Amino acid sequence: MSAPGKGRSATSAPDIIDRAALTQRKDMAKSMARPSLAETLKMARRALSRADRTIKKVIKQVPPPSPIQCRAGCPWCCHIRVTASPPEVLLILNFINEKYDAEEKAALRHKVANIDHFTRGRDGDGRARLRLPCPLLKDSSCAVHPVRPLSCRGVVSTDVGACIRSYESRMEEPVPQHKYQYDAANRVGYGLHAGLLDSGFGLEDVELNAGLAIGLDDDRVGARWLRGEEVFAPATWIVESG
Repeated sequence: MSAPGKGRSATSAPDIIDRAALTQRKDMAKSMARPSLAETLKMARRALSRADRTIKKVIKQVPPPSPIQCRAGCPWCCHIRVTASPPEVLLILNFINEKYDAEEKAALRHKVANIDHFTRGRDGDGRARLRLPCPLLKDSSCAVHPVRPLSCRGVVSTDVGACIRSYESRMEEPVPQHKYQYDAANRVGYGLHAGLLDSGFGLEDVELNAGLAIGLDDDRVGARWLRGEEVFAPATWIVESG
């Protein structure tokens, strides 16, 4: 991680992040007290927007030591294990249903299933060694960028050369990041999960490939999850340790 800034700005950034996490927790718990699929999707969108606003604030308070290099057409980090909350997975599935025609959706479903066959149950190290691309990549860019998960929003790099070296070493080489951007997205994610727990939902950290595979095979996955069915449970298991 890059070294954080010093002085007053470095002190205020954690306060901004903590307030965002607490607000997210309260907002999620209130929204999910009487849950519906429409409200769940709205809440997921608000969480992503809250994370983006928080990231902008903390970057203004504590700028990275050098410009962030992430941009369209730079897929080097999109070969690692990504996790998301069930509402985030449902939001991506909704985006796919709205934006993809039948042929595109069928092709994506096939692509997701192929990658899921190799990645299901692997831990972070095992997933990284495979160097398989995220199935949502299209022309080296994220095809669902507006609704990408919080975990993706928090990971940025200030050195694209380091990203390439990390990819070539199967993610063993370090990548210089911006600590407060990572913390902002991560803590809003904490607020989202905590709010779900407060409103009676179980704590699930869904591996994205597996969650998409489950959802693309079941048009009722959102309704079933809201009824309390553990539909995403297979996407939470880790069966390989290395």
